[in-house]
Amino acid sequence: LACSFWFAAAFFTAPDPPRRGPARRRMILLDPKIRDYVLLPIFLVVVLISALRSNLMTIFKSETKVELKDVKQNNMLSRCRALRQNAHMIPEKAFKCRKAYFVKSKEGVLVKSPPKPKDPMEALQAGGDPMMAMGMMKNQMFFMVSQGLLAYWVSHLFSGFLVAKTPFPLTFQFKSMMQRGVEVQALEPGYVSSLCWYMFVMMSSYSMIGLVQSFLSKTDASDEDNPMMVMMGGGMNAAMPGGGPDMSKVYKQEQESLEMINHEFVLENIETELWRKWRAERNR
Repeated sequence: LACSFWFAAAFFTAPDPPRRGPARRRMILLDPKIRDYVLLPIFLVVVLISALRSNLMTIFKSETKVELKDVKQNNMLSRCRALRQNAHMIPEKAFKCRKAYFVKSKEGVLVKSPPKPKDPMEALQAGGDPMMAMGMMKNQMFFMVSQGLLAYWVSHLFSGFLVAKTPFPLTFQFKSMMQRGVEVQALEPGYVSSLCWYMFVMMSSYSMIGLVQSFLSKTDASDEDNPMMVMMGGGMNAAMPGGGPDMSKVYKQEQESLEMINHEFVLENIETELWRKWRAERNR
């Protein structure tokens, strides 16, 4: 869609071939200066501001505190899941030894010291992490202020401009969205106003910046920079009190899943099978 807008704005629209009949759609030929002084400045300024905001959020992002107990629990549960998924790839003796380490009566790590069940009332009284909530509020405030200033800049300097046209026809249901700031009732819905172009670039700038960052660095772009996630309050569930799974239920579920496995070693006599296959191919 961005490429369609880009080519439509860069080369503009050519008049349609003459049609038979009284009804003929009249096309508006956009001035090339609109591309140079309206469309490109909005695109460059919004993308650069989004990149600056993303870098500032990365610099001032506070590191979350991770407890050693939680790390040990997560690593142990990951090993248990790996054992369940790859049980058919190890011999029966090795599987029984590993299974006993997790679920043996009164000695297995899933049975010996399971975490206490989580009380919902205690979780509500304890509350969430205030530093995490404060960090998300700072990100939302910085996003709202920067986007508000950009929206005021676009609506004040470029109000009433048509900057592009869609290469495909649109119904009149899209007219209020595509031509925000241009109050012309008889205008075709396919034309795009400057304010709509700003909103489109703002929504797609996160994907463009993430694509550039994927080529320049190995780290992926965080969802905290996504305008849609910020406007919808993404990530607030993590700061809500009582968030997170009940580890006692997770332990119980992993224990039952591991005990129900019917082990079958699929690599039994694999050496003999490979030797027979090699011999049969050689005798052909």
